[in-house]
Amino acid sequence: MKYHVLVGDQHVEVDVRRDGGGYAVTVDGQATHVDVGTLEDGRAYSLIVGAPGLGERSVDVAVEERRDGLDLLVAGRRYQTTVLNDREWQARSIKGGEAEGERVVRAVMTGIVREVLVAPGDVVAAGQTLFILEAMKMENEVKAQAAGTVKALAVAAGQTVTQGDVVAEIA
Repeated sequence: MKYHVLVGDQHVEVDVRRDGGGYAVTVDGQATHVDVGTLEDGRAYSLIVGAPGLGERSVDVAVEERRDGLDLLVAGRRYQTTVLNDREWQARSIKGGEAEGERVVRAVMTGIVREVLVAPGDVVAAGQTLFILEAMKMENEVKAQAAGTVKALAVAAGQTVTQGDVVAEIA
């Protein structure tokens, strides 16, 4: 299964598949084998990373859940992470960009607009939900990436959007 791990402002793509008694793990294109031993269920693990004969190393990892992610304690260093599956990553990636000096929100996946929650002229805060997009039988909140005033909406409830479509402009 593919995951997207955010460590601070860095994005790491991780693919994890069962491989015998362990896992085949690919991190940003680099493949390795990982055996996982549980030290404390859900809280601490001992990992053997690498392949027999090609070099292995042992890594102990403590896991602490936060409301918005996980803290990983590795070799005495704490990493604040957020782990998203592919669907969550795509939904989160519906974001604003710059086009002709305007802040625009583009669809990064094809879907159906189920509900529009703002109108032109509305003042929105960063993180405020603009509309609900249904894609792959999941409802995803499309949020403003910056505060401003809704200049224009290019969608209506029931409308299908395709990846890359401009769906709103915020001034």
